[in-house]
Amino acid sequence: MKTLKITFALMLVLLACSSHAQFGEIRGLVTDVDSKEPLPFATVTYDQNGTIKGVTTDENGQYKIKPLAAGKYDLTISYVGYTPYKLSGVSVSAEKVTYADVTMKASGFILPGPTITWEPPMIDPGVTAVMDVITAEEIDQAIERDVVSMVANTAGVYQREEGGSINVRGTRENATLYVVDGIKMTGGFTIPKGAIQEISVLSGGIPAQFGDATGGVVIITTKSYRMK
Repeated sequence: MKTLKITFALMLVLLACSSHAQFGEIRGLVTDVDSKEPLPFATVTYDQNGTIKGVTTDENGQYKIKPLAAGKYDLTISYVGYTPYKLSGVSVSAEKVTYADVTMKASGFILPGPTITWEPPMIDPGVTAVMDVITAEEIDQAIERDVVSMVANTAGVYQREEGGSINVRGTRENATLYVVDGIKMTGGFTIPKGAIQEISVLSGGIPAQFGDATGGVVIITTKSYRMK
């Protein structure tokens, strides 16, 4: 019986190690091709199991994407005033960090008019949702410097301490979904106040398209996205 217990314990350890070893991460630095200066708050998007996800670079132009299952990924990096950069076939190995630095070139020409593709509205008019909207004017006048603290001032949202995480209507702190310009964000992200056009906070009647949101949904629309 003792031998059986030891064998079972070893199997659990091996299973845990095997599960842990399946994931890796991508890190990188986004800079201007001419000045070599870092580009803060650039958007880095990637496809994970058919879902487009994204992160933003920090104030030093660095980004981090994790956890990622071993395999190959296509990255798209976007920054206001710069030509989008696509990086294909970035290879991720288990328990390893893949570095993918990117240099971007400023757009020195007038872009042609965009091709508009219809997309379903972020808010389904057929669903009665509980929503608060923070306008650009309210954002400019807010004393709070970060998005989370501004959202904490809306109905049904609680923040334990300034700068900390929020929970919506008593749900867990990690149950809130953030969507920036239509992209579901994972991990941390930073957006300057001056770059935000509008913040919509859904605290009830969550539409089906946000089915993975067990708490609230914070929808952020940037000024550059609104101009597209």
